Amino acid sequence: MQSGMKKEAIDMKCMFKKAIRRRIAGILRDNEGASIVLVTIISIIIVTGIVILTTSVNTLTASADRQYFQDQAYMAASSMGSSIDSLINSLSLESYEDIDNGVVLVHDDKAGYNIDVEAKVRRISADTFVVTVTAKASNETYVYTATYCGSNKNYMRVS
Repeated sequence: MQSGMKKEAIDMKCMFKKAIRRRIAGILRDNEGASIVLVTIISIIIVTGIVILTTSVNTLTASADRQYFQDQAYMAASSMGSSIDSLINSLSLESYEDIDNGVVLVHDDKAGYNIDVEAKVRRISADTFVVTVTAKASNETYVYTATYCGSNKNYMRVS
């Protein structure tokens, strides 16, 4: 008895769907303007979806590129700063003037862009100086700063 009721319910659903389809088809056949409006609305929805999807993909790609360049600048500045730090700690510098104020250009063949790394030394007082390493990758910049105190060959990093 239940299977008969289920079959009747399924038959009613099918009849209801067919009736709705017939009504909609009849309305669209009778009113040409309604079908044009319906097609226009569907087209606008599809175009809007494409624009939103394209904008989202471009935003995500730009964000990933920016993060990549920030990472590259950080790695270049940290590497140069660590190299200068180990030179100072190895006592191989006669004075802070041994660190050249200059620009090092690093080229990454895979990336197709240059990373500019610039190291500068600035004396704050008679026994204190600051090493600043600035790295630029594309439009992103990272600055590494270290302060040293000491005299002769004995320098100690304070920050």
